Amino acid sequence: MVRSTRTGALLLAVALVVALSGCAGIADDPATTETQAPATGTDAPPTATSPTEDASETATPSPASTADPTTSPTTTPTGPSATFVEDGETLATVTLEVADNRSERRRGLMHRESLAEDAGMVFVYDDANPRTFWMKNTLIPLDMVFVSSNGTVLNVEHADVPPEGSTDYGNYESDGPAQYVVEVNRGFANETGIGPGTQVEFSALNATSETETDSR
Repeated sequence: MVRSTRTGALLLAVALVVALSGCAGIADDPATTETQAPATGTDAPPTATSPTEDASETATPSPASTADPTTSPTTTPTGPSATFVEDGETLATVTLEVADNRSERRRGLMHRESLAEDAGMVFVYDDANPRTFWMKNTLIPLDMVFVSSNGTVLNVEHADVPPEGSTDYGNYESDGPAQYVVEVNRGFANETGIGPGTQVEFSALNATSETETDSR
């Protein structure tokens, strides 16, 4: 009876030890602990790009991207030229040959067979006087634009080529004292609106003419 009691007590002690060991194992199980190492900087999720910043970058294109690739700079004549202006609006610009001495004025556009569309010749005098032109030996129909010393168009004469064999070369006169006469292709003045009162802005003219009494 005494041995049975001791045996029972021993078994009870062993069971108690086993039970206590099991509780300690649960407490030491890292899977159940709430204590964890803090995340490092490399573990942190990357910062998201602000939607506002994205919108601002795409909504405002650079100046280069807004330029019209088909637009080309305005071409400006580098030599002698005349720009015709009325009410602040440019009607036309022509490149010019300059006739500013006696021999050049007498020759003018004689014997020329053609004249470029936006080209012409300007006859430059020392002073303003009534001017009379003709069409002797001239093969191109012309508009003769008579211009005063202050750059105002006095009148435009439309000159025809004389018939072959004719000695009637015409007389085309200024409506007042003219210091400049611009000759361009006939029809140019009507097409562009050049007429009395139009302002002419000459560029790169170097007048070296001498006082004349001839017809040109």
